[in-house]
Amino acid sequence: MSNELQQAVFLARYNSGRQRLMRFAGILLIVAKHGLRGLLYVWPLTLLVFVDFPGVWDSIRLVLLVLAGAAWSRFIYRSVVDDYRRFLDRQLLGPGSLRKVF
Repeated sequence: MSNELQQAVFLARYNSGRQRLMRFAGILLIVAKHGLRGLLYVWPLTLLVFVDFPGVWDSIRLVLLVLAGAAWSRFIYRSVVDDYRRFLDRQLLGPGSLRKVF
């Protein structure tokens, strides 16, 4: 009985508006952090898009742009999911929790 009561109290607090807002802010912070970090990894591919070479470079440029976007989004997705599970999933967040995420 105690376990069910503890779970009900936890779920009531976990689903509160303040906790949802804190989790949403945490998700935005994680996406921004890993988005900027991901740009550091794919910036060489992105810079090659702006170089102007003669010939079939337009086709190669499109392929490089797609590869850069795919690498960036894959890096971000895995990192965001890992950080969400580590910092936000199934946890009650306090005032200093977002600092820990950053």
